Amino acid sequence: MTNFFRCAFLFSFGLLAGSGSRLNAQTGQALPPAYQQLRSDTARMRFLERAIADSLDEGQLTHVLDWARIGLSMAEAHKVDTMKGIFLFDIGKAFTYQYNQYDSAIRYYKQVLPYFPDKLRKYHVFSLREIMDRYADLGNKDSSFAYMDKLNALIDTMAESNPKRIALAQNIAVVYQSFGMYRSAVRYFEIAVKGNRANKNYRGLGLALANLAELYSQMEDHNKAIITAKEALPNLADVNRPFMQTASNIADYYITLGNYDSAMHYLGISNDVVERINDQESRLANKTVLARIHIGRRQFSEARKLLDEAINGLSAGNDNWTTCRALLAYADLDTSLGNYADAKARLQKTVALSQNNNFVPFTILALQKLALVCARTGDYKAAWQYQLDYTRYKDSSANARAKADLNELEISYKTLQKEQEIALLKKDNDVKSLQLKNSRQLLVLYLAGFVMLLSIGGLIFYQRQRRHKIETEKIKAELQTQILRSQMNPHFIFNCLNSIENFIMQNNKRQASDYLNKFSQLIRSILDSSRNEMVPLVKDMETLQLYVELEQLRFNNKFRFSVYIDPALAGGDYQVPSLLVQPFVENAIVHGMAHSEEKDLSLSVKALLEGGNIRYLIQDNGVGREKAKVYNMHNKPHHKSVGLKITEERISIFNDSRVEKEPIRIVDLYDEQHRPEGTLVEIVLKAI
Repeated sequence: MTNFFRCAFLFSFGLLAGSGSRLNAQTGQALPPAYQQLRSDTARMRFLERAIADSLDEGQLTHVLDWARIGLSMAEAHKVDTMKGIFLFDIGKAFTYQYNQYDSAIRYYKQVLPYFPDKLRKYHVFSLREIMDRYADLGNKDSSFAYMDKLNALIDTMAESNPKRIALAQNIAVVYQSFGMYRSAVRYFEIAVKGNRANKNYRGLGLALANLAELYSQMEDHNKAIITAKEALPNLADVNRPFMQTASNIADYYITLGNYDSAMHYLGISNDVVERINDQESRLANKTVLARIHIGRRQFSEARKLLDEAINGLSAGNDNWTTCRALLAYADLDTSLGNYADAKARLQKTVALSQNNNFVPFTILALQKLALVCARTGDYKAAWQYQLDYTRYKDSSANARAKADLNELEISYKTLQKEQEIALLKKDNDVKSLQLKNSRQLLVLYLAGFVMLLSIGGLIFYQRQRRHKIETEKIKAELQTQILRSQMNPHFIFNCLNSIENFIMQNNKRQASDYLNKFSQLIRSILDSSRNEMVPLVKDMETLQLYVELEQLRFNNKFRFSVYIDPALAGGDYQVPSLLVQPFVENAIVHGMAHSEEKDLSLSVKALLEGGNIRYLIQDNGVGREKAKVYNMHNKPHHKSVGLKITEERISIFNDSRVEKEPIRIVDLYDEQHRPEGTLVEIVLKAI
């Protein structure tokens, strides 16, 4: 341990006392000469703050931790809180980027926050960002998302063009990407792209687009990745490393699509920059990309020469990601030439290296190729074992993907709720503003009318008061309808999520996957329709069909389902409130047929056009309402369903007393021996 380090260590724990001159004497070899000439600790702290910032910008991290500890000791001695926070932040940076000790880094970043109580101050925001990122590096999703929520709360207060908002959006996108939540990552990358484009920050725009292109590639949407990366490229022309990496990525996307001529073109663009700045690491990575092009063109001798050069060069460094790619490419080459023993050895090395570095996609790919190679050589026992390992990794990855999809649906739902709450608040403010505005107008009109002519003023007052009342009632009715719809969606979604949870708890992977796929389609349809007051009747019936198919999966296809739409309705552009009949269908399934032991169970929904009304008929042959009531008294004595009550209120508001018939009629069905034979529900809506 050097004198400088020992001194900094002791001083930071309060074991070294004395003036700055003693500190200089012991650390003179490590600190710049200009530091020695400073007379006050205030000047020394400012000097260290700037020196550390420059070192971090240049990636020179050797002295950051020691200098930050020296600055922290002086700040503590003089009780300068702002400087304490800054040097604590610098210590966190050192533990992050020099030592990769993320737990220690998080501890220091958390200590920064109390010194910057203004939540929009740079060091407060950046500390939250670093904590979120470091928890993500540790795989601690819950903690990472907790700090992400704090950053989102700050982002909501910033203007769209605020550079800090744009940078944070990109950080959040990367965290979502690391946890496999790709759709959420895309949304935040698009915020960064939009903000940089509005600010004409072309370098930032290029970086955001390049990151978004890589995300599309991970999502296996290579065409969209190519389009996005091509848009990024001209914006990165003055930034060498991102430019050559993006050009190389485009080549990689084209290789995946089998378009080797385009791949060669963009790899040449990347190599031009590589040679100009003499970047050896990128040169080796590009040789691997070029070898893959040669393999695709069956130019095996050229590919072998390039891969030998790349692997020999990579062996001296620690770029394990590129090494895995080179080994996989070499294994493909060996397999194409029938050199199965060499292919197997390279694939086994890839598995070991990718497992040590947690490169799960490479592990899955290498295991799959090993099973194929062993099968071709007749070693079926080893092939079977590798196939088992491949399936285990693949299933684990699929389960993680399913959980990420569920998390994304939850985030989308919360986002929708937030948007609805904002819309409702805006409408409420509009009502209040309208009331205030009309009150002022009425006062002015009253005074003018009183001066001019009392009778005319009274007439004007009456007309405006009446118009104001009509407008206010109309807006209140819209608000009430939206409130009821926003209550409806959670009730419906939570019932579906319970069904998915049952399959996952039973470890029924195939049905869970089918259910999740249909549920994703259903939830997307619900989220789309929830933003609109009305939806086309045909689309609403398609959403209802998806819901019933989910329930059929849940109850092991216990019942049949049929739908009939009057041709006059199907051929017309009729609009209805979204998911209005769904609670009645749900009642028929959960209370009517779920408790029945009969074999030939059926459920039908009909939509008929009668005069100026739409008439729904929902019929089942379940146990009937009386038996269902008895069952619920014994098994769910405290259960109260709010779904039907909410739906009845929605129907009442929608019809607005324009339907002469009773809007909802429920009929108990019986057979000839007067035994319960199901239930018929009739709903009448005004036709629009």
